[in-house]
Amino acid sequence: MTLALLVGGLLSYTFIKNGYFPVAKIGGKFISYNTVKENVDVSKRIYSNGLAGSSPEMDLIFKRGNESLLFRNVFESIITNEIIKSTATDDLLAKAKKEIKSSFDDKSVASIASLVQQVYGWDVSKFTERILEPQAILDVLTKEKGESFNDWLDSSKKKADVSIWFVPFEWKDGRLESRK
Repeated sequence: MTLALLVGGLLSYTFIKNGYFPVAKIGGKFISYNTVKENVDVSKRIYSNGLAGSSPEMDLIFKRGNESLLFRNVFESIITNEIIKSTATDDLLAKAKKEIKSSFDDKSVASIASLVQQVYGWDVSKFTERILEPQAILDVLTKEKGESFNDWLDSSKKKADVSIWFVPFEWKDGRLESRK
């Protein structure tokens, strides 16, 4: 019994230390701290390699080292992507997957694998899940909703069932805000 408790404690400590604990739940999908942190690290790497362009907002986040603002922006983006994905119909998801397939055949996926690894530090499946799929769903939805897309997105974000734990933010009226 003592051994089981010790092993359980060590596993729990390892998972927590490495960020494998949920910080949000959107609908039925959990988002881990590690997922947010990985995306923050990728954002830093892309910016530092000059691949993200430049703007006053980005300079504020990256050059001044505003880690909290970067974490918040990435976290909100992940939540928004998950809200969009969770509200998408099966037909819309199929259209998005078809759009990805038409843009990337097996040959092109193989040729970008090393670039994805170098820039993002991810394999192609993680890149597809975190970058390509959300963008394809967003593109399809934007085409379908037309000018009403922003109103639809605002409404969806306000109605979303978002729970947040262990980080100093809360989901309020469709936005991520600092906890007071």
